[in-house]
Amino acid sequence: MFLELIIAVIVGVILGAICGLIPGVHTNTVTAVMLSLSVFLLDYFQPVTLAATIAAMGVCQESLNCIPSTFLGVPDSDTALSVLPAHEMLIKGKGEDAVLINTAGSLLSLLTALTLVVPFIYLAKVIYPILKPYIGYLLLFASLVLIIKDKNKLWSIIIFILSGVLGVITLNLYSVKEPLLPLFSGLFGISMLALSMKNNTKIPKQEKGKLKIKLKNFKEIILSSVTGWICAFMPGLGPSQAAALTSQFAKFDREGFIFLIGGLSTANFVISFVTLYSIEKARNGAVVGISKLMQFLTLNDLIILLTVCLIAGGIAALLTPFISKKFSYLVSKVNYKLICTIVIIFIIGLVLIMSGLIGLIILLTATALGIVTNIKGIRKSAMMGCLLVPVMIFFLL
Repeated sequence: MFLELIIAVIVGVILGAICGLIPGVHTNTVTAVMLSLSVFLLDYFQPVTLAATIAAMGVCQESLNCIPSTFLGVPDSDTALSVLPAHEMLIKGKGEDAVLINTAGSLLSLLTALTLVVPFIYLAKVIYPILKPYIGYLLLFASLVLIIKDKNKLWSIIIFILSGVLGVITLNLYSVKEPLLPLFSGLFGISMLALSMKNNTKIPKQEKGKLKIKLKNFKEIILSSVTGWICAFMPGLGPSQAAALTSQFAKFDREGFIFLIGGLSTANFVISFVTLYSIEKARNGAVVGISKLMQFLTLNDLIILLTVCLIAGGIAALLTPFISKKFSYLVSKVNYKLICTIVIIFIIGLVLIMSGLIGLIILLTATALGIVTNIKGIRKSAMMGCLLVPVMIFFLL
């Protein structure tokens, strides 16, 4: 059993690195493949071993996916809002710093979340039944706060509604595989890259990364763990949406926001196992896969999965800065406009392969909306309506 778990961690970290570094490849997709092969795999491995592989893969991806979002401007649903502040640091020659901040947030929030597992289990069992009937109204209130806080309220409302409509349409097109790929790549990825090309942005030589954890960063650590717990049992509320809402009630500088995003995504993933154990609810694709492998999660299983997350998180924290240095060296050596062009072509090709022609239409529409948001100076959090509106419709109608 011990040897199986060691193999699970190694395989999980390798798969997580692939998912984190290659845009469009996600743990949910790999988990689906593993489930399809489970009839064969379960002849050789126990269900908890396969679950441990998925757990290690997810934690590793949450750490490494900051690299493509920082150096290439290609986000996924967890890193969408971190793209802009990380890109600003890249342009100032501090791309490695952005990655180190994200990694530190990820690891420290992982440790914090693990120390709070026992109260999380208790709170989930007590609070979830009370909040369940009001989830839609809570999201509506949070969305209103999101809009009101913006200086240009009219355009913020317009962007929120338009992104919401686009999200509703996209998520209801069942013929489109991986619908979030064109949606987020357009809203937060290509739109930013296109404007960078227009403005003839140049990437300077990157400075050697230096990590300085300040006392105020502990605020982000606690917030990411607590908010990660909240969005772990609030359906449709992922790390980026949670970060957007949290930023309306607490002030963060650029580094602090990156720290928060890194911590939120990891804390949310880890606490999802607690949610599965305590209220039998799976809130992301990887955990759904684990729930199908293990019909009933025991306390012993939970301890194993959380231990695997801790080990994989530690390995990922060492691996991420190492790979970041390679990206940092390459990005300053190559013409940035050429990099943007290649990334845009890559995303378009990826969307065509995975989501088809309809996915391409979604990508183009989302890109146009993202460009308008940038030009009008609206907070990028307004575009999170693409997920918040569909969830509110589900709960309120």
